[in-house]
Amino acid sequence: MSSVQILHQVQLFGQAVLFGCCMLLVYDLIRIFRRVAAHGVVWIAVEDMFFWVLSAFVLFQFLYQEDDGKVRGFVILAMFLGMLLYGRLFSRGVVKGGTFLLQRLCGGARHFFRGIMKPVKIMVCPVGKCAQCLRRICKKRNRYVKKRLKKLWKAVKMGLYKL
Repeated sequence: MSSVQILHQVQLFGQAVLFGCCMLLVYDLIRIFRRVAAHGVVWIAVEDMFFWVLSAFVLFQFLYQEDDGKVRGFVILAMFLGMLLYGRLFSRGVVKGGTFLLQRLCGGARHFFRGIMKPVKIMVCPVGKCAQCLRRICKKRNRYVKKRLKKLWKAVKMGLYKL
């Protein structure tokens, strides 16, 4: 083998290690999403199946472009080595940190929208939920939301003018 071919194989090995790291990083993003949003067993199975099928297609495309579609044992080994390195060194921190950040972002958004959509105290219709009562509820809710959005818009405008 010439040195150019050996250099190409070394580059292929390094790219396969990076590919394994990236695959596990994407799976960690799925794990973060699962921790923030509750998932059932079926949904988790569908996500996993979709991830692994997509990973197989991406791996095939990688091998096809880089080594003319030749499946080499050392490339698969390098990919697993990359997954192992990423899993041992970074995975736990990425999942914990990502979960913490996403929970904080979702909590802030939830708090913001809860303030806007604060329940309006209404009188309950003795007959039940008739159409007139629903119209009255919607009008009160719309006025309340409109007032809250106006206050928010004024605060944003004042903040922009101060810049």
